[in-house]
Amino acid sequence: MGITFSRSLVLGLVSSLAAAAGCSSVHAPTEVASGIYALTVTTERDACTPARNTGLMGDVAVVSSDDVLNIGLADGARISLNQAAGFHGSVDVPIATCAGASLHREWTIVGSTPGGFSIAYAEEWNGIAGCPSVSMPEAPDHDCRADLVLDYARSAACEAPCELRLTAAGPSCSCL
Repeated sequence: MGITFSRSLVLGLVSSLAAAAGCSSVHAPTEVASGIYALTVTTERDACTPARNTGLMGDVAVVSSDDVLNIGLADGARISLNQAAGFHGSVDVPIATCAGASLHREWTIVGSTPGGFSIAYAEEWNGIAGCPSVSMPEAPDHDCRADLVLDYARSAACEAPCELRLTAAGPSCSCL
């Protein structure tokens, strides 16, 4: 016996889901201003051992220009997310010390306000079980997935003619 749904019920559910998805942010991510942001990482789900690092990660620089956000990460890396891709990005990183092993990373902006924004971040480690030569200190001891939230709270704006500078001491805003 199959289950059937009326066309109006299905259209109503689709409309409700679309409306809910559109309400995930108060402001468009393109309204995020360049500046220095305090980054806090929280866990939604973490099946990795050791667990992923969470808590206040310090200040990072965010550069906003032409529908692209260039965002600092806790590990010092940077990503660029653009409006054309729905402010979503992913990358597969091979683990050089373990043939066939990789780290899949994904970022999606899920909300923004005038004072900050949030990113859903996922990392999935594959093929590392039995690789004793993995020399990455953050690598887990088995294949796993972690879903985290990266919250960026603006602590200092850096508007033109000022420029963000990345130094060994961290990001700064220079107004020459």
